[in-house]
Amino acid sequence: MVTDLPFAWSHGCGLVSTTAGMLRSCVFELEGVAFDPFARATWAPNAFPQLPGHLRTLGAEFVCLPFGGDPVAGVSAGWEGARAAQPVVPAHGRPADEEWEIVAQGPGGVSLALMFPDDEPIQRLERRIAGVPGEPAVALSVSITARRATVTSLGLHPILRLPEQPRSLRLQVGFEAGFTYPVIADDLRPQATAGRRFAALERVPMGDAHEDLSRLPLDRPAEEIVQLAGVTGPVTAFFEQERAGVVIDWDRRRLPCVQLWLSDRALGGDPWRQGYRGLGVEPVASAFDLPVGVSIAQNPISQAGYPTSVALGAGETVTIGYSIHAFSQK
Repeated sequence: MVTDLPFAWSHGCGLVSTTAGMLRSCVFELEGVAFDPFARATWAPNAFPQLPGHLRTLGAEFVCLPFGGDPVAGVSAGWEGARAAQPVVPAHGRPADEEWEIVAQGPGGVSLALMFPDDEPIQRLERRIAGVPGEPAVALSVSITARRATVTSLGLHPILRLPEQPRSLRLQVGFEAGFTYPVIADDLRPQATAGRRFAALERVPMGDAHEDLSRLPLDRPAEEIVQLAGVTGPVTAFFEQERAGVVIDWDRRRLPCVQLWLSDRALGGDPWRQGYRGLGVEPVASAFDLPVGVSIAQNPISQAGYPTSVALGAGETVTIGYSIHAFSQK
């Protein structure tokens, strides 16, 4: 049974769903003003029961293990393994689909757990979401316990809302190498030139020109995915019209990349219907959202020196901490 778990603290409130262990919403109080930085689904929860859990209840943030989905046909040079790789079913793995168990619930936070079947190498995940007393911030963690030694992709999936005014959301992030999505032809139809490297988010290759993806949204519907590797600090997203923003910080030793997923009124079909607007700021050890087989094998990102998977030993528990901190700048 789906259960929504509210929590509140000195500087905000939120709602966690047992479906996909989803942080569905979180509102921060900044000097007496409510600030909601997260995207919202344009469809009602569970309006499309055939979809994976994270899409049925899509909200602010969730965990993906493995981080990935279906194989693709048309790819750029170096990414041929994406054609024959086994799909991740359900997309983004069990944690992003199934019902999590409530471990603990207090006024300021929630702990959830998910057990994996006995024949799988991962045994258990535990997830903690809590407001930080005295601060407009949420502290999160995910603990992964392996039953057997395994190598897998992993990602966190916060999704920010897109403001109405074009170019009024400003992103700041330091990184060593950027990669455009290597898929040439599928339903996403990204405009960025497939399979290219870039050095600055302000100059992402698009055909014979470049696009500035550090200032969003664009002045048109868009569906773009880029991966920033060797990330050197947190991601700051500043909503200029509201003079407020968030800092997303995480353990970059385990998750050295961040995937940016810009989805702005371009996806058709259910549940999107060309109405969804969001920006995924997704810390990952993965090769984009391609099947896990691509991430654990050699690929252009790992060959450039940036890990696209995590290794766990038998009986090992790895805990990854991360945070989302809101701020105002009047």
